[in-house]
Amino acid sequence: MSDRVGTPQHDISVIVDGVQIRAWETYDITVDMTSPADHFTVRMPFQQEVWRLCRGDRPIRVLIDDVRVLTGFIDERLVPEDDEAVEIIGRDRAGRLVDESAPGLNFSGLTMKALVEKVADPWFTRASFSNARNRSVLRGRGRKAKAAGEPVTLNTGTKVGTHIEPGQTRWQVIETLCAQAGLLAWAAGDGSELILGQPNYDQEPQFRFFMPAASSRRTDEATVLGMGVRERTADRYSRVIVVGSGTGTDVNYGSRVASRYGEAKDNPSTPDGDGDAFSAPKRLIVPRSVSSIAEAQEFARREMERRSAHAQGLTVRCAGHGQIVGGSFTTIFAPDTIASVEDERTDTKGNYLITACTYRSGRAGEETLMTLVPSGTDLSPS
Repeated sequence: MSDRVGTPQHDISVIVDGVQIRAWETYDITVDMTSPADHFTVRMPFQQEVWRLCRGDRPIRVLIDDVRVLTGFIDERLVPEDDEAVEIIGRDRAGRLVDESAPGLNFSGLTMKALVEKVADPWFTRASFSNARNRSVLRGRGRKAKAAGEPVTLNTGTKVGTHIEPGQTRWQVIETLCAQAGLLAWAAGDGSELILGQPNYDQEPQFRFFMPAASSRRTDEATVLGMGVRERTADRYSRVIVVGSGTGTDVNYGSRVASRYGEAKDNPSTPDGDGDAFSAPKRLIVPRSVSSIAEAQEFARREMERRSAHAQGLTVRCAGHGQIVGGSFTTIFAPDTIASVEDERTDTKGNYLITACTYRSGRAGEETLMTLVPSGTDLSPS
């Protein structure tokens, strides 16, 4: 990646009933691969034509530099009582899946892809196990880092199943199906497909985020306005133990309790996994219906990794909504891309995955707030 990183200016617009509306005074647009529905709020000085066009439940497209980052519906329009302004609030098409009751379906003989497409129809007519197309579109015209094939190699013929309970929403059913396969689900920015996948960690870094220390000699290399580093052990364990039958205690576990037994440790070199992230043992015992020792071991590993996903997280605030890297066009910040991160204050350094972006503008100008996790983090649902 080139060391020359520029901050672009942007054109934010929405399209409603074929009319492209610009000149928004403030906006807040969030896209997140780990949350059910993306959302937006845009605001401008009151214009009667904008008020007339932006009626509730109208289809809307939200664009950054003519790149569709969100496609959905208007949920609300309002004129504040203390300001001559018009404000539009909405969500992407996945919001429909969150709101609507699941249809009655015959699940017999259907693959996961076919099931999800039936549940998501008509808001999404296609489900895809690859985010490659969507990731390329969202980054716009700028330089795109190379990536290997998408991480999901799931056999699309694999059959999964669920039981639709009365009152369940479409999203709840899709989430249950994805959990069985260890996948996330999120909407493509242009609304053309529902992505069923995992983060692609086999990518070159797309962006560079550097936060200098207060006394640094490299202050002119800074590429961020702010960076937050959070480390936590609150919901993590030094040792996760899975037993296949019965109920264990902190002094009575292992083969005496269950013949199907598996475990995972934060620190493999100590009996209870302490000595690294944990100063003392902290154990979680999970009774689980498993068919073999191997399955118990796999579940323990996944439970440990799932909880470790919250071990460290970063928030990064940058000027603009992308970077100009080694060229003349902007590469827009987007989820499921890799950033090279360095924080001189905490000595945090490495590659991190962007999971969410909030593009906003206000008195401080155009900014993007991003959430990142270490490369390789298991984000699969439990």
